[in-house]
Amino acid sequence: MLRCSGWLERNELVERTTALDSYRTKRYHILMHKHYDAIRQQYRPAHIRYLLIAESPPPSAETQSSRHFYRSEQVRTDDRLFVNTIKAIYPEAAEQTEKQIEPDKEKWLRRLQQDGWYMIEALEVSQRHKVTKEERQEKIREALPRLIERIASLADKDTRIVLIKSNVFDVAAEPLRDAGFTVLNTELVDYPGRFNQRDYREKLADLTASK
Repeated sequence: MLRCSGWLERNELVERTTALDSYRTKRYHILMHKHYDAIRQQYRPAHIRYLLIAESPPPSAETQSSRHFYRSEQVRTDDRLFVNTIKAIYPEAAEQTEKQIEPDKEKWLRRLQQDGWYMIEALEVSQRHKVTKEERQEKIREALPRLIERIASLADKDTRIVLIKSNVFDVAAEPLRDAGFTVLNTELVDYPGRFNQRDYREKLADLTASK
């Protein structure tokens, strides 16, 4: 009986510890998103002409990632989402390298702001690489009501939306159109990964060139 009691106590301790760790992790990601969103808000246009919606925000500033779109406190490498967006939108940057664009990131962010470009993410918590596509899509599906609310607070009838990455496009395109928003892409716009950066630039440029 004593052995059973001791086992139950240890099991309860493990469960409480696991729950506490889970709470701390969730709380950390919430605070991290709020910090990144505060940075993003500095570059919010007075009128948003184009709203780009990627999948999830970047990890912490110290973590290497291609998604640190609005962080300009240091010159980064492999800043693919930002660099390829600039190259797609501005013809004068089309032939520039990352090394040429990155030192002027603050200026480019201000230009995006001035020209009415803004980027948010469908999810409000950064996703690790180990999260599967099916899990990501389910998270986006669950987040749709909140996403629609967020877009409504940013967009007006003239705002054009571009959905980036298949997970976002496959799950969110039709619900956003049904909610009355103008989604430009009728097919996915590839995330600028290591092997499809050109596809991302070409699709984004084509979608927004005459709109």
